[in-house]
Amino acid sequence: MEGHEQGVENASEGKSRRTKTAKPKSPERANGKRSLNLSIPTEDHERLAIHALRRNLTISEIVSQLAREHLREYHITTTPQRSGKGGENSVTPS
Repeated sequence: MEGHEQGVENASEGKSRRTKTAKPKSPERANGKRSLNLSIPTEDHERLAIHALRRNLTISEIVSQLAREHLREYHITTTPQRSGKGGENSVTPS
């Protein structure tokens, strides 16, 4: 069995392992868009698909339009550091 173990060991030495480079979690495309994966009920997906078809839009365009029209915009501000402590974040609606 020793000869078999040596063969396996030598076979793995010839192969080089590649490390994967870290990819951004949500890469921004050249057109300023990001990818999003949603899990929604089948009925809601069907409604989006029908609206997209009737309005000659994509589901992505409809979701973007809904977000722009119905979601409040928030701004995150950071207060300056005080005596060596980290700054504090505060979220306020526009």
